[in-house]
Amino acid sequence: MTTECTGLAPVPICHQPCAAWRAATLALFIAWSAPAAAEGFGASWTGDFATVASGGLDRGDRHMGLVELTFDDGFVFAGRGNSLHLSVQHVYGGGFSEFQVGDLQTVSNIDADDGTRLFEAWVEVPLSESSSVLLGRYDLNTEFDAIEAGGLFLSSSQGVGPDISQTGAAGPSIFPRTAFGVRLQQRPEGGGILRGAALDVEASSETDYSDTPFAGGPMLILEYERPLQSARVKAGAWRFTRSKSGLSEPQDRDSEYGVYASIEREFAAGFVAYGRIGVANAEVSRIDLYTGGGIVCTGGLLADRDDPIGFAFGYARNGGEYEDAMHAEGVDVTSGEQAYELTWRIPFGEHLVLQPDVQYVVDPDTNPDIADALVLILRVELSL
Repeated sequence: MTTECTGLAPVPICHQPCAAWRAATLALFIAWSAPAAAEGFGASWTGDFATVASGGLDRGDRHMGLVELTFDDGFVFAGRGNSLHLSVQHVYGGGFSEFQVGDLQTVSNIDADDGTRLFEAWVEVPLSESSSVLLGRYDLNTEFDAIEAGGLFLSSSQGVGPDISQTGAAGPSIFPRTAFGVRLQQRPEGGGILRGAALDVEASSETDYSDTPFAGGPMLILEYERPLQSARVKAGAWRFTRSKSGLSEPQDRDSEYGVYASIEREFAAGFVAYGRIGVANAEVSRIDLYTGGGIVCTGGLLADRDDPIGFAFGYARNGGEYEDAMHAEGVDVTSGEQAYELTWRIPFGEHLVLQPDVQYVVDPDTNPDIADALVLILRVELSL
């Protein structure tokens, strides 16, 4: 089904990118009309022009977009230098994975429910030369389970593993909805970084806000990061303190929890490889295992240019309890979903980036009735 882009309400498929031009115009107007002296302010527009070339649920086109306004500043209080960060986001055109690809891992990391939201608003205060505390609305994936090389890719699972992202009643404190949190960070004398956070879980829901922080029981997460020769290693653990009903045995209650580890290493000049594995409690979490990784060439393909190109893969496995629950309802599922991505990021000057992207999804949503999907995306970024 296709509908005309009217500019009034979100539409399933928009062949005429009028919404894209409106969003881009807004971002550019804010960016270029802002005084040059207004340091700390930023504005950007990211647009994905996507199509399902074969397979999936619907072979139509879709445009998705994200407009973001940010402000960063430093200030002195009680004799210490503190950091302030604010971010407001407007998301539109979401639903590509849900209605057209049918995949589990989400092929575009800006595909989300439409809306305008305060995304982040936090203050970071140093406690000593080697430690700090952060308070406020906070995207945990800016630090926890973040892989620098993985940031090149569009697939959401290359940003944060679905063993974490697809947990909680309303999801953890990540894009597109964040929550209030407290993060402590320490740099031990022996090297590395140790960080831990407690994040609200109810406040990330649009329909279940709580006036009292952590009233629904916080999500706790702990991570240790350490450089190791030419590599960077991370290991972490997380847990939701509120229990939930089991997937196949609703009368049995347990907490969602898991562990993860990743390694990122430059193995040759201009080449970086990374890998990640995460496991979660299969009693209450659908995804009990995720493995993924990729290779990024930072040297580019064209002479005298450093346009990064990369290949990545991800595998999300259904837990046994989820499979039992589906079979009890007479629903067939496969063991897991595989996703492969090839992408090329091409900057043009300081303000424009084009990124052609190809993805192939095997067993979308582990549903045998959905054909393997070939997805083509062109990402356009405009920034101040």
